[in-house]
Amino acid sequence: MAPPAAESVGIASEKKNVVPYSVMKLSDSQMDVPEKFVKAMGERPTVAYNDYCKEIPVISLKNITSSDADRARIVAEIGLACAEWGIFQVVDHGVPEELMTKMAANSMEFFKLPLEEKLKYATKPGGFPVGYASGSHRSDDDILDWRELMVHRTLPSSIREQDINIWPESPDTYRQVLADYSDNVDTLVTSLLGLISESLGLPTDYIKNAVGGEKTEQKILANYYPQCPQPDLTLGLRSHTDYGTITILQQEVGGLQAYKEDRDLWVTVEPIRGALVVNLGDQIQILSNAKYCSVEHQAVVNSNETRLTLVVFANPNSLSQMGPAPELLSEENPAKYRSYTFKDYLPICYAKQTKKHYDALAI
Repeated sequence: MAPPAAESVGIASEKKNVVPYSVMKLSDSQMDVPEKFVKAMGERPTVAYNDYCKEIPVISLKNITSSDADRARIVAEIGLACAEWGIFQVVDHGVPEELMTKMAANSMEFFKLPLEEKLKYATKPGGFPVGYASGSHRSDDDILDWRELMVHRTLPSSIREQDINIWPESPDTYRQVLADYSDNVDTLVTSLLGLISESLGLPTDYIKNAVGGEKTEQKILANYYPQCPQPDLTLGLRSHTDYGTITILQQEVGGLQAYKEDRDLWVTVEPIRGALVVNLGDQIQILSNAKYCSVEHQAVVNSNETRLTLVVFANPNSLSQMGPAPELLSEENPAKYRSYTFKDYLPICYAKQTKKHYDALAI
């Protein structure tokens, strides 16, 4: 059916921003899902948001510095999770639960603001996709996702200093909490990259250095998924792989699903209080020469509960030289991907010719 009239859903001019629909207002209206959000039959969800898979690994990082034996055990657990799943959850990870709660509360408070207030932070067409958007932060998407989102560039510090003045000021703790959250998750990412490096038989700092060291980039995305009257017709976020290194996700309501390729099955990640989800991105698959997998994933919505997620993308510096780690290659295990500069990988992703962007680099 045709979408509701502009004034009923808060449509804004696409010449000024990319917020053609207010998904929150669509949810509140309880109208049928507009055609602009209806996915093709083969892309619609097949597994419920709360039909949880109990097999996805949950790994405690509590003893990573206590003894060589404990660290070796955790490294082995992470290596197995990276090879078999490409996704796992971590607990005892060092990010304070109080900070996680504050970050979620501030993000939820932002999304509850009047549309006209949120539009002050709207993504501008043609620039880097930062700021507020609804449905998508890209103005060229034909079919939209059932979500509102807010994107921030948070690291390196030079980018944060450049962007912090365009971060929301309401609630008044928003900027400080976001900066603290960014720093705490960055510490966790460094630790995880060290464990993943060791699981590949590489030096602890190998992956961190490969993706740019202290110049690695971080982006934080808050996703708001309102209740949906017809969740079987749409998605909160279409299926994809992440083009960066690793992604850290915080959730309290189910909806994140990963594709288990060897079973041809979508599995739903169970929310665990205090846990953080770790997704491997394309750069880990490529660097490991496909020993580890960049997991395809999506977000489904539901008619019962609103869902909020906080997503931290750890990405290489744009000038990083990427490719399979030479130390992992041999006559028996030749390179499966060509080498490249990370900034040259991004156009492949934005072209949206395939969900698995790394296939374009296959040898």
